[in-house]
Amino acid sequence: MSPATLVLFRSCVQHGRCTVNAMSRHVTIRLDEEFHERLKARAAALGTTVTALITEVTERELDEDRKTFLSGIEEFADHWGYFQERFGN
Repeated sequence: MSPATLVLFRSCVQHGRCTVNAMSRHVTIRLDEEFHERLKARAAALGTTVTALITEVTERELDEDRKTFLSGIEEFADHWGYFQERFGN
């Protein structure tokens, strides 16, 4: 650890508390056993943790750019017949 880190650490220990600016939040969710086992298996297959997998999927769901992209795909699919006629397979 750097000297600055040690000073900060000692300060936290001496005062009994620390303020962390970028602190993560804990969320509790209830899952049935079968779903939890599937989730653990998927995370293991991807080489990650259940927490990281849930975080990634949630971030992806909240990504507005992704939503815009997916809506564009739906519009493209609606016009796929035209593209096939116009430009071939």
